[in-house]
Amino acid sequence: MKVKVEKLESSKVKIEVTLTKEEFNEKYESAFEKILKDVEVKGFRKGKVPREMYLKRFGDGAVIRDAIDLALNDSYYEAVTSKKVNVVGQPDIDIDWEKLGHDKPFKYTATVEVYPEVILGKYLGVEVKKESDLITDDELQAEVDRNLKNNSELELVEGKPLEKGHTAIFDFCGYLEGKEFEGGKAENYSLEIGSGQFIPGFEDQMVGMNVEEERDINVTFPENYQADNLAGKPVVFKVKLHEIKQRVLPTLDDEFVKGLEVEGVNTVDEWKLNIRETLQKEKKEANDNKFTDDVINAVCSDAKVDIPNAMIENRVNQMVKQVENQAKQYGLTTEQLLSYQGTTLDQYKELVKPSAEKNVLESLVIEAVRKAEKIKLLKADYDKYYEVLAKQYGQTAEQIKKSLPKERVEEYFLDLKTIDLLKDNAVIK
Repeated sequence: MKVKVEKLESSKVKIEVTLTKEEFNEKYESAFEKILKDVEVKGFRKGKVPREMYLKRFGDGAVIRDAIDLALNDSYYEAVTSKKVNVVGQPDIDIDWEKLGHDKPFKYTATVEVYPEVILGKYLGVEVKKESDLITDDELQAEVDRNLKNNSELELVEGKPLEKGHTAIFDFCGYLEGKEFEGGKAENYSLEIGSGQFIPGFEDQMVGMNVEEERDINVTFPENYQADNLAGKPVVFKVKLHEIKQRVLPTLDDEFVKGLEVEGVNTVDEWKLNIRETLQKEKKEANDNKFTDDVINAVCSDAKVDIPNAMIENRVNQMVKQVENQAKQYGLTTEQLLSYQGTTLDQYKELVKPSAEKNVLESLVIEAVRKAEKIKLLKADYDKYYEVLAKQYGQTAEQIKKSLPKERVEEYFLDLKTIDLLKDNAVIK
């Protein structure tokens, strides 16, 4: 068997395979022998039909087809293995049909996507901005105010019209071209005026209403509204206001703080310190994650690689599999779960395709950096990254080691060490 490999563009190769007539005849004979075992002809027992009679009656078309299948299955794997071609998808086979037959060489070409070559740009010393982890007084106050609002109570407002900041309890019914539309009706609905929860203009037009007053609200749905029959359409909502309420915030004192039952917190100052520490921890984690993403993005943007479609499709299929597993947990089909999210399976695949491509690119580039830097794992690295996993899963490192032995985490830990190298060498703007 002769094998010739030609590199094509876009991470593809063309593999030209030629079997000698003797090699193809072996497949032909194997195929013929198998067919004769199963063929039935009147006057002969099953498997006892003479070869010449079979050929005279049926010809050797079926034999040739089966011989081709045997030749392709055996020779293709041998070809890519012998030439160390790292294929990532199914090949497109082109057979030389004109020269095909018994006692003739068998020739075909296989065009297939292969694991791509990554040409790294600058990867050590990339410039990346990193935000401060400090919590400002304004951020602290905003969180204090949010907590106070969450612990507030709604009290009736009497003798005053509806204002921004008030909560309206009202009925509404929407009309499109004079007819009620589905999903546009509710009774005793609670809405904080000025919160921006409704269509732009709706809440503003309610300002000034009095209890038991009825009013027509004229608004236009946004062009990108999820319901196609309403997107960009002018509608009228008939509303009737029943009650006006306003939030009454609790008094911020030590008694209020004690009522929150935060462990180790009894005073306002202790509560604010606890909030600041929590916010700072969350902000640091968010900033660290963003910094990591920004470093990887910078390295990837300076690298050159043609990603095979097969690798992207494989990643999309993995993401679909995750949805399938999630659906099973709820006793649903994949299609049912996606329908609740307002999408179909095909739409979901298109939606996640850019993310899948990004994932593949990052994996390829990180692997290329790892090889370029000849990164290997030491005992200290295993200890370090097992601790990382333990923190993620809320377990001890020893528990993680039992469920995830070294051979299962080696590739993941190598990636983590490579990413740490990139981060340690990044230049912070």
